[in-house]
Amino acid sequence: MRKLISKWHDLVAWWESQPPQEQKRLRSFIPWFLYGVAVFYGVIYLSILNSVNRYKTGTTVKTWFGGDLPEVEQQKMQQAKDIKDSFKELRKRVSGNR
Repeated sequence: MRKLISKWHDLVAWWESQPPQEQKRLRSFIPWFLYGVAVFYGVIYLSILNSVNRYKTGTTVKTWFGGDLPEVEQQKMQQAKDIKDSFKELRKRVSGNR
């Protein structure tokens, strides 16, 4: 803990030794840095969400008790079946297979 406090005091001393123009210049990088972190996090977060939830359908409509409504459950199963069946027609037919 003492090392951390010592480093903080060193950083404050360095900051105060800088001329005002340099302090202003360095402060102008803070919004750009935060914006870059937000964009990077957003891209990574959205790509993870996209890969995790790619084939899940109808997971946002819930009842008060936490489960899906029966109509939603039925529609979800129908959508999953339709998605699965749509890929069957995309497969290339090979000779000898009927």
